[in-house]
Amino acid sequence: MIIIIIFWTIIFCLCNTFSIVLLGDRSLISGDLFHVENMIRLVLNWKFILAMALAVVTRISFIMLNNSLLKIPRLASVSTSICTFITLLSLIFILLANYFFLNEKLNLQQAIGAVIVLAGIAIMVK
Repeated sequence: MIIIIIFWTIIFCLCNTFSIVLLGDRSLISGDLFHVENMIRLVLNWKFILAMALAVVTRISFIMLNNSLLKIPRLASVSTSICTFITLLSLIFILLANYFFLNEKLNLQQAIGAVIVLAGIAIMVK
């Protein structure tokens, strides 16, 4: 069961991360998106379409992860809460991906927050 949980956690993290990185592309989100033609251009952009597809897979993986946790008797009564904490791992991946793909720099506060999130997840799952 743990392998299935790890599998769905990885799928969630990867899909969520790359969905957000694709939508964070400055060329995609800059400009006035309140004009109809700019909004249409956004919605028809391949990065936007791929990001939305990845977002759907992210939601499905959340459900599958939650379903896997439901099958563990001691975790079943709090499976959605634990699932939410586990999926917070994607925040770490998002920060790292933003650094490498969008050239956004991590600061000390973000690094400390990432460590706190990881510690919280470890405590919740134990």
